Amino acid sequence: MEFRHILKELRQQQDLTLRKLGEKAGVSYSILNGIENGRIQPTADVVLAIAAALRVDDKGALLQLAGHTPSE
Repeated sequence: MEFRHILKELRQQQDLTLRKLGEKAGVSYSILNGIENGRIQPTADVVLAIAAALRVDDKGALLQLAGHTPSE
């Protein structure tokens, strides 16, 4: 599964809008929208910020799904 699909699924499971997730992660709505719609490839820093906001334990798996190595 692609990172963008996982992101949307995790966000919806926590009943968060893109705007609310953006506030929690410190990432703009337009960036998050672009990621979920496949127009933007997130940087490793953005993936880690999203993972922290969503309280994801396995940040390495999210980094890999987004095309980054966990050591970045």
